Amino acid sequence: MPSLSLPALKKQIADRRLECVYLFVGEDVKLVDRMVDGIEGVIDERDRPFAVERLYAGEDGGTPLAIASAARVFPMLGDRRIVVVMRAERLLKPKRASKAAEDEPEDGESEQAVDGSALEDFLVSPVPSTTLVFVAAEVDRTRRLTKRVLEHAHVVEFGGIGAGDPRRINPAADWLREEMVRAGRTLDADAARLLVSRSGQDITKLRGDVERILLYAEGRSRISVDDVLEVVVDANAVEDEWAVVNAIAAGDAARALVEVGRRMERGDSPHGLVGQLRWWVSQRLSQGDPSRVQAAIEALLRTDLALKSSGGDERVLVERLVVELTGRPIQTQQGWSGRRS
Repeated sequence: MPSLSLPALKKQIADRRLECVYLFVGEDVKLVDRMVDGIEGVIDERDRPFAVERLYAGEDGGTPLAIASAARVFPMLGDRRIVVVMRAERLLKPKRASKAAEDEPEDGESEQAVDGSALEDFLVSPVPSTTLVFVAAEVDRTRRLTKRVLEHAHVVEFGGIGAGDPRRINPAADWLREEMVRAGRTLDADAARLLVSRSGQDITKLRGDVERILLYAEGRSRISVDDVLEVVVDANAVEDEWAVVNAIAAGDAARALVEVGRRMERGDSPHGLVGQLRWWVSQRLSQGDPSRVQAAIEALLRTDLALKSSGGDERVLVERLVVELTGRPIQTQQGWSGRRS
């Protein structure tokens, strides 16, 4: 199992000297996306529509046979093709087909059957002009296909902060310092500790929080604890299930966005949150300010369609909806609270 460090991968990308097969595995989604973009960037921008192909494991065109076939295609332009297999955990750690499978053999083949023979053949004898990249959140190392990938791929680990291991806080703080240097900012030590603490040991949340705080503090060189407290949501800190609609009803868009962040960071369904907002529009806004109802319904329908058709980042779609729904405070017979009575 050839392992590859992140600096070594970055050097290969910078030198435009890629390996034939990579496996990117881990929970740091944003960093993985950055490295995938870097690999695809090795191809001249004009040639990418013909030389870069993204497949999604488990979907049409994402079977082992289809992946192997795509990887065997020779480049039409230039000297290299890039084939990226997203959601590769569907092949390398598929869901169990049935409860009974738990009692079957220890080699991992008790899980949902995958005929990986065509892909295994490609791994043994890859096409030199193709770079094949598997992107997986996690893998099952007991699976036959996973074993073959691990044998032939250069594996890059994209780990998180290290949940439950206090020794992993320092690397997170080091990463924060590097990001601040890159952005030309300084971060107070207490602010760095608070950022890591509020991340809930989730590296993806930490990266998103850093992006938000840099935007919030734009134009200032120093970021303080007060800045973190203002814009960074504490993971799992949802105290009031109706806080979003109550803030909208109060005309407080900033607080509503903070509460949306809490709900999304907790893992709440955006569809459930939109349903709650739909109830508020029909039961509260219609009483307090009927003139806003038509526009609110249109915004709800537009957001619902976008969520169902993957029309953008789910959190951004919900945040945009919240801003559209927030206006002047409304009064209802029960007061302006959005809470069900």
